[in-house]
Amino acid sequence: MRGLRRPVLAFVLATIKTGMEYDVVARIREIPGVKETYITYGAWDAVVIVEVDSLGELDRVVSAIRKIGGVEHTTTLVGV
Repeated sequence: MRGLRRPVLAFVLATIKTGMEYDVVARIREIPGVKETYITYGAWDAVVIVEVDSLGELDRVVSAIRKIGGVEHTTTLVGV
């Protein structure tokens, strides 16, 4: 399998300002590399599944999510 690169898969957990969940998730869905988004109940307000070709691209996506107004905190889990 040498030479074949797997995509980088990550799960971004986000806390969002109360009442802004649907607007924020709609904006997150527009970011290239975002594959799925879910509004959740509990410690996290949203789960974002990201699939990109490199850690550099992942950094770009996570940075874009963090810049959206209403996003209070994120934690990123990278699949291996």
